[in-house]
Amino acid sequence: MSRVFEGRTVWRMDPDQYWVATRLLAMAARERFGSVGMVVGIANGGRAPAYAIGAETGAVVVIVEARHNASEEVGIPATGEVTYDLSPVRQPPPGPILVVDDICGSGATLTAVVSGLPKGEIRTVTLCRNAGAPPELPDLYVWEVADWVIFPWEQTPPGQQTSRLPDAVGVRSW
Repeated sequence: MSRVFEGRTVWRMDPDQYWVATRLLAMAARERFGSVGMVVGIANGGRAPAYAIGAETGAVVVIVEARHNASEEVGIPATGEVTYDLSPVRQPPPGPILVVDDICGSGATLTAVVSGLPKGEIRTVTLCRNAGAPPELPDLYVWEVADWVIFPWEQTPPGQQTSRLPDAVGVRSW
C-alpha cells in the first residue's frame, strides 16, 4: 500500500490533542497487552510520544534512528528504503515491546524496525495512521488521516494553511 494525500488540508495536531492521544494509547496498550516492558521510539517523530507513553506505562524508553523520507517537506513521497540503527536496544526487559512513531504512512519504517528487534511480543503504536497504510499496521493509533500532519514539535512551513485535527478520537479495534 502507499500513503494517501488527498491534498485538501494539512492537519495540525495541537499540544492538548497530543497529550490526550498519548494517554489514550498508553491506557489501550496496558489494557490490551498488559504490562509494557519497553517502549522503542522511532526518532524523530516517535521520540516525544514514546517518552509520554513510557511515563504513563512505567516502561523503559529507548530511542532508535530510522527514516525513509528524503526530507521533512510537506507531501514529499517516501523513498521506500528505510535506514535504521537499533543499537540502543540492548537487552529488552520482560514484557511486550511497543514500537512508537508519530504516524504510520506506508508502514515501511515500522516494518523495518520491528524486523530488526529481538523476537518476542512486539506491538506498533502511532498517533496517526495514513489511510493508505497496510491494514495490519499499526496495532494502536488514534487518528486516521489522508493528508499531511504537522505535530506539536514541528514548525508549520511558511505560508502553509493548517486545520486542527478533529477532536473525535478512536482506537482501532481488533
